[in-house]
Amino acid sequence: MSTNAAKIAIVAGVGPGTGASVAQAFAKEGYAVALLARRTESLKPVEDSIKSAGGIAASFPTDVSDEKSVQAAFAGVAEKLPGAVEVAIFNASAGFVRKPFLELKTHDMERSLSVSSVGAFLFAQAALREMVKHKKGTLIFTGATASTKGSAQMAAFAPAKFATRALAQSLAREFGPQNIHVAHAIIDGIIDTPTTRQWMPDLFKEEGTYLDPIDIADAYVALHKQNPSCWSQEIDLRPAKEKW
Repeated sequence: MSTNAAKIAIVAGVGPGTGASVAQAFAKEGYAVALLARRTESLKPVEDSIKSAGGIAASFPTDVSDEKSVQAAFAGVAEKLPGAVEVAIFNASAGFVRKPFLELKTHDMERSLSVSSVGAFLFAQAALREMVKHKKGTLIFTGATASTKGSAQMAAFAPAKFATRALAQSLAREFGPQNIHVAHAIIDGIIDTPTTRQWMPDLFKEEGTYLDPIDIADAYVALHKQNPSCWSQEIDLRPAKEKW
């Protein structure tokens, strides 16, 4: 793995699961990887794993819902990592909120929207400013089943995910002609993480019932590698045995 990277991948929402796997996948592709997450403890294990494999990585504790925090993170990337921002992945989430509608509090909705809509907006704007300078790039948003379906008890979670999807569509139409690939990935199913294995251990006894984050990461790398003659604006990823 080269340590003279001239290209940068920024991943927001790094933690066990998709964020870590995506960061590691792009590091293997020769990218210097900027790792963004709210909690510092989520960042160090991923940074260490990339560096131990011979890659380049730097951590930036970031609250994506705060404009100054996002700006500081991108300024830090420019200072600490060599090269130009070529890939940006928005994988941040306020957490899975599932409650009966009449039990929801205002802060449930505000928190969900602050990350999945405001946070996505702030991250995308910062990333696209860099990509426009170099006239190329790939911006990918991680979505969910709730990006297209407002199920019962998802009244706080689904609207925020709908917002992310709408933002991705708008940006794809605006920046595609500028040679910047914007895509949205609907992750339809349970992702294999330490937390989900603890919550529902029976699900992981059989293959094809859950999403492997390494395979999600491979799909993101494939999105980035698509030729401009045949870009995907949206993909959906689900286990073979997922009911949909």
